[in-house]
Amino acid sequence: MKRQEIKALETARNLAEQKYYLLTNATIDAIIMITPEGKISFWNPAAEKIFGYKKKEIMGKNLHLILAPGKYHDQYKKGFEKFKQTGKGPLIGRLIELTATKKDGTEFPIGLSLSVTKVDGEWISIGIVRDITKRKQDEKALWNAHMILEKTVEQRTAELKQVNRELSEANVALKILLKKSSEQSHEIEKKILNNIDTLVLPFLEELLSKLKNKNNRIICSTIKKNLELVTSSFSQTLSIKYQNLTPREMQIADLIRHGKSTKEMAQFLGISSYTIETYRGNLRKKFNLKNKKMNLRSFLQSIKNN
Repeated sequence: MKRQEIKALETARNLAEQKYYLLTNATIDAIIMITPEGKISFWNPAAEKIFGYKKKEIMGKNLHLILAPGKYHDQYKKGFEKFKQTGKGPLIGRLIELTATKKDGTEFPIGLSLSVTKVDGEWISIGIVRDITKRKQDEKALWNAHMILEKTVEQRTAELKQVNRELSEANVALKILLKKSSEQSHEIEKKILNNIDTLVLPFLEELLSKLKNKNNRIICSTIKKNLELVTSSFSQTLSIKYQNLTPREMQIADLIRHGKSTKEMAQFLGISSYTIETYRGNLRKKFNLKNKKMNLRSFLQSIKNN
């Protein structure tokens, strides 16, 4: 071989060694190589940092007996015999998580990628190791936070269910109270109206028959008519459906419904016909009958009683 060719080969080898050195020294992962006997033959700076062993004190030592926790030693010995013969093993060609031991005895989690190659007829193993302690801590913290969140959600859900139950019970109680209140109110109203019919109106009727003075008769008659208006189921319906009506408007509406003319109403109520017509106009406006052809009396007769 010519000197020039030899020089070119040396240059290529030197370049390859430089690249190899840069690669193995710059990586943050430990790169470890073991012989067919399981002894460490390569140990890069990252391995020193991760495991705490300097290269000079670890080279040639049995990797598994030093770096693997004692509980795995028997299992390792059985598996390694098979590896030496076949180059196969349960961990080869996979990215796995294991527990390793540092120089100070501390156990910590690692991520391991293991590959094999055959050199001079014998199997050697190359492992790339990463310290995953921080990742495991983050995972644990995330899991704890998740569990706390779940418990908080469960607690809040239980509290909301309890509040909903209490609200539901309160709703039922309120409905019962409102119903009873409405029934009592209706009963009281019924008694009042009945008392007016039986205890007041008959005496007013008798008083009216005995009065001789025209003005007194008109006043008494007006009182009687107003009380009849109060007790009228039509008036009650009207006050519920049209709450913006005044007592006088309801009185006039009832008289219109009974077919009283403007003149008759004016005489009965002691007011002018013009005032009656004004009330008629107001009623048509409040009943939304303005500019409509519908007769006011017909409309009032169409209002159904409760």
